[in-house]
Amino acid sequence: MQAAEQQQGLPRRRDYTDELLKAFPGSQVVNPEGSVVDIPFQLPSGRVTALRISLPAHFPHERPVLCVLVPLQHRAVDPTGRLHVRGVDQWGARSSDHLLPQRGGIPAGVTPRDLVGVVREAFEVLLGEAAAKQGLLGESAATGSGGVDSADGSVGRKGRDGHVISLAGGMGGGQVVYGGGSSGPTDPAALLEGMPAAKLLQLLEDEEELKKVAGSWLKDTPAARALEDVRRQNCTAAEDNLALARSIEEARGHVAIVRSGEYAAMRALFEGLYSRQEAVVAKMGTAKLLARLREEADKSDAAADELLERFQEGSLPIEAFVEQYVAAREAFHITDLKRQAAEHSMLH
Repeated sequence: MQAAEQQQGLPRRRDYTDELLKAFPGSQVVNPEGSVVDIPFQLPSGRVTALRISLPAHFPHERPVLCVLVPLQHRAVDPTGRLHVRGVDQWGARSSDHLLPQRGGIPAGVTPRDLVGVVREAFEVLLGEAAAKQGLLGESAATGSGGVDSADGSVGRKGRDGHVISLAGGMGGGQVVYGGGSSGPTDPAALLEGMPAAKLLQLLEDEEELKKVAGSWLKDTPAARALEDVRRQNCTAAEDNLALARSIEEARGHVAIVRSGEYAAMRALFEGLYSRQEAVVAKMGTAKLLARLREEADKSDAAADELLERFQEGSLPIEAFVEQYVAAREAFHITDLKRQAAEHSMLH
């Protein structure tokens, strides 16, 4: 739509916004598209309100909408706050000789100054002579109160969203640039709409230039900033890991030095202790103890047999035989039980 208007020499919706900002220094752009403008003023009662001018999507082929933000009882204001004046009702009729064929012959071609005239008519209807006292009816310089002059003669204002709206070169450039500090608009549609027609045509014809503009816009998006933060964090983590790796290598070097210096002494100590353990096991190991038990059991059994032979020969009295034989057999059975227990433990 904007491109069609440019090709036919018609002003863009942004041009109407620029003209309002120039004519009413205290005005503010409400949205990034520049289609809604608030102009503050004071009611006769002393209460401060604002006149909101909304430019529809097909403006200037559609009428602008004027509303008073604070409810007001006035013959020209309906219950919804919408303001009805002759300039709005007759919008487009004053230049009916300019027709757009693709719009079905709807009158178009109303200039930005005509919109300013409609707004001034609205203030005159609302305030009467008070409108002139508030400077709402006369010509105002674009750099009046509420504006910010730049070095190149452009004018800047702050919208309600905190963005700075720069009127680059006034009506000649017809460009409104939004900025929030160092970053541009996050809406690509707003970025493209703020460009002049020549720049847009260049982007359509030059792919490299389009890539540059797209890259410049992408750098200022929240996703790009988040990605850059992640990259910085990864770099920091990588540097920390490299520093830790160097520390680990140094620790390994110290361990190697300690091992090389103490290895021989530790090995000699280990071999001495191992030899001592082998000697103890050789004397008091399980196999050795089992052999001793078997030997003792055999001795006890042999002693009992010898006592029996002596008794049978008549060389040992019966009283002594009974006492000694019982003791010998008791010793044998105790030793034999120990032997059996040792053999059982070795098997399991």
